[in-house]
Amino acid sequence: MKNILINATTKKFEIIEKNILPITWGLYWHNKFETWKYDVYDEKNVFCFGSGVLPIIGGHRLIFSFRSPLWDGFYFSSMGGAGYQFKSTGLNNVAIIGKCEKPSILVIENEGQLKIDFIEVNEELKTVYDVSNYILDLYKDKNLRSVVVGEASKRTNMGGLFSQTVRNGKFVEGSEDWAARGGGGSVLYRAHNIIGIVFFGNEKENKDDKEKAKKIIEDYYKKPMTKVVLEHTKKYRYDESTATGGTFGNNWLLYKEKVPIFNWRMPYIDREDRKKILEKILKFYLETFNKECIETKKWTNCGEPCPVLCKKHRNKNKVDYEPYAANGTLLGIFDLYEVDRVVKTVDALGFDAIEVGNLTAWVFELLDVGLLKEEELNIKKPIFDHKKIVNGDEEEIKEISKHNADQAIKLLHNLAENSNEIYKILSLGKRKAAKILNERFKSRVEKSNKKFNDYAAYIPFGDWGEIAPNLYWTPGFFMPFVVQGRYLTYYKPEFHEPEKFAELVFESIKLEMPIENLGICRFHRNWVKPILNDLAKELLGIEDIVEDSINLYREICNYNKKIGYAKKVESERVRDLIIALAKEFNNEEWVKKFENRENVDEYVKRVLDKYSQLLGIDWRIE
Repeated sequence: MKNILINATTKKFEIIEKNILPITWGLYWHNKFETWKYDVYDEKNVFCFGSGVLPIIGGHRLIFSFRSPLWDGFYFSSMGGAGYQFKSTGLNNVAIIGKCEKPSILVIENEGQLKIDFIEVNEELKTVYDVSNYILDLYKDKNLRSVVVGEASKRTNMGGLFSQTVRNGKFVEGSEDWAARGGGGSVLYRAHNIIGIVFFGNEKENKDDKEKAKKIIEDYYKKPMTKVVLEHTKKYRYDESTATGGTFGNNWLLYKEKVPIFNWRMPYIDREDRKKILEKILKFYLETFNKECIETKKWTNCGEPCPVLCKKHRNKNKVDYEPYAANGTLLGIFDLYEVDRVVKTVDALGFDAIEVGNLTAWVFELLDVGLLKEEELNIKKPIFDHKKIVNGDEEEIKEISKHNADQAIKLLHNLAENSNEIYKILSLGKRKAAKILNERFKSRVEKSNKKFNDYAAYIPFGDWGEIAPNLYWTPGFFMPFVVQGRYLTYYKPEFHEPEKFAELVFESIKLEMPIENLGICRFHRNWVKPILNDLAKELLGIEDIVEDSINLYREICNYNKKIGYAKKVESERVRDLIIALAKEFNNEEWVKKFENRENVDEYVKRVLDKYSQLLGIDWRIE
């Protein structure tokens, strides 16, 4: 494999011949540069990325790794399709150190010879679309792909990485993708002064390897490869049993009244009321989505030739479950057209939609309970009364949704601009901000008898680290594991004994960690799972990809322990969410135990004890 280390300060690069997978590559450099010793925005916070290595459908993700300004530890995030264009450079992995003097675009090209260039950008480019169009204008005649940041990366810890497929010199509608979790965009901009990366070339994929992979798949399934893929990905393309498709179409039906609403207030909302709210979601979200997107077949892919067509879009909006839940139902917005406006703002500014949606929901509740004031944020209080949605007619729900969407959009712009001292604090993330605000508004905290962090949903790590939960009400996204905010957990809507739950998490890691490091889209995980070891052994010479991946997980643990340790639950909201899950699933033993709220700590401790034992690590509550 051909890899490259680029110094953004000297503009020099070094080619490194080494067979190494993308996340392993990133961790290698973070250990080499001992990045745990430095600030996350130091130029030594090496920004790494690499493409998927198996020539299969869904095998061309681009995986980014860095030390996260949110989680504070080693982190990785990936996007679909971009690896398909990246392979044309002939490179497998890139690492960036140093810092450009001025905001710049990194150019990686290989049209017969590998070239690296930096273009200084003097124009004021604010949105991810501005940066993407700027790059497209420069290289319109190339078969390019770009990865860019927006305003959120310049002043907050929540900046994501955006990319959109280009075909025949134009962007493909609906094919936008993100590697947003963990604040990788913020690292690229603030540590290295890079606002975008563009790559193109004419290197071709190894045809022999493609045939070998195809043979392994078809020999196992005794069917053509495309048929195998389509049979195992119905949820993401179109599921006849639900008459809808994609994560947005199916997850409301799967999680039902357990979908997150009103800043995770579900434990305090009667189940019957939540069922009535679900009816409104199905009417004002799903019916509209099905009519405008599913029936019209406005489906595309991420940029690689994949028949699943998981990207569902309507009215120039790509619609996925988590961004729309985080910036819709979590904010008390139940009109799909109003959520469109919020998500479009989130995307344009370059925020991680999950992270900033959780933060906005938290701020909305702080306004609702009076811990923050309208004049401090220059927005109005949201309408955060779930009964108004339960009992409201269509017109009332639309009015409430418009009001909350208007406030969210103002908040997002203020946050991206750091428009005042409070927004500067909020731009750090919920946990860091809560620590500061608890002191700043001590009298309010004493009067309310609750701290700022008690209303926030997050998973803590070390002294400062945090990540917002994915949009699933399940214990799996609230446990302080080595890596959170990724799918290296068990997240079905269930509640298990701690040890059983840890075993399920371990089984999930054994699948999710290999597909992350190999750059495989997890929408393909079900058909890939039985042949993963055969593919890795035959094409990469890796004897046991699962054991190799567990060893990588252990190495990430060792790195993160140089920064901090697992923390017990800090937020009363998270504690209540875990307690309520035992009730939701009628686990009488834990319902009884949770009458003492502190027993949540026992549950988490037992999960981590078993998790540590299974993984062969020491990752327990301090």
